[in-house]
Amino acid sequence: MSDHSRYRTENGELCIDVKLKTIEQMFDNRDPAPFRDRDLDPDLAQYLLDAGEDLFDEKSIRVVFWVEQPCSAIKVEEAVHAHFEQLVAQLRRTRRRLRGHGLVALALAVVLVFALISLSRLVAAVVPGWLGSGLKEGLVIASWIVMWRPSEILIYDWIPCRHERKVASKLFAAPIQVRSDNGPAPGSRDSVAAERVTQA
Repeated sequence: MSDHSRYRTENGELCIDVKLKTIEQMFDNRDPAPFRDRDLDPDLAQYLLDAGEDLFDEKSIRVVFWVEQPCSAIKVEEAVHAHFEQLVAQLRRTRRRLRGHGLVALALAVVLVFALISLSRLVAAVVPGWLGSGLKEGLVIASWIVMWRPSEILIYDWIPCRHERKVASKLFAAPIQVRSDNGPAPGSRDSVAAERVTQA
């Protein structure tokens, strides 16, 4: 169970608090794109995903940016929403690609299964005694092993991808607030804020 005491509560709603000195600390300095189109700092994006995972079962959450220097709240909101909108779309594409690979692998596996089973029967008929029986069983086992990877892709591998997409969608839908302050005071009546402090 996640430790929700790491997150501040405001008006009955759990908050993901992010403390920054300047708005530029939100963004990946290696990305030369214009302000609105720049990628979020990887550490910030990962922190938000980790917090979203912690608070996944909460009905509603809020992301609050505490920025010491005044900045445009609209630009912050647009940047965060654009990042998670892009992430959700990317995870959807990953899932479609994974499903396609799984179906191709399944088709190949079915052909191999029929070939291996046919070969096992041929071996049993041609090779007498325990050797023939052993080879037959080995080929049958191999046919089931061939089916393992396609089954894993189509049945199990989509689960973490789907969950990550749900977390990203929750963060995309979360209200974003920007406050020109240095953050909630430690030891306040609310629970202790979970902070990401970026060094200048």
